[in-house]
Amino acid sequence: MGKFTEAVPLPRPVGAMLKGDERLASLAARLQRSQACLQAVLPVLPAALRPHLLAGPWDAEGWTLLTRQAAALTKLRQLMPLMEQALQEARLAVPQIRLHAVLPGPPKT
Repeated sequence: MGKFTEAVPLPRPVGAMLKGDERLASLAARLQRSQACLQAVLPVLPAALRPHLLAGPWDAEGWTLLTRQAAALTKLRQLMPLMEQALQEARLAVPQIRLHAVLPGPPKT
């Protein structure tokens, strides 16, 4: 038993791992900012649309807002000025908001 415990490191909490690694810390910060962007734009969007939205990637070029319904893309494009304003008011201005539909794949058999 002694050899096994020496060979396997003790598990570390996820938070400690994120803070301890520069790349993981950067990823965690981008994820956090993406979620903050989503929370900032939700109030200006129609209530029926909100459950279909997901926070997508955030990077130097902008932020991606994902939707589970392709039909929602048209409405989101119309609401782009409101979303940009909401992000600016929340001090989360991004260079560009990208919109993408995340559609479910074919059913598994």
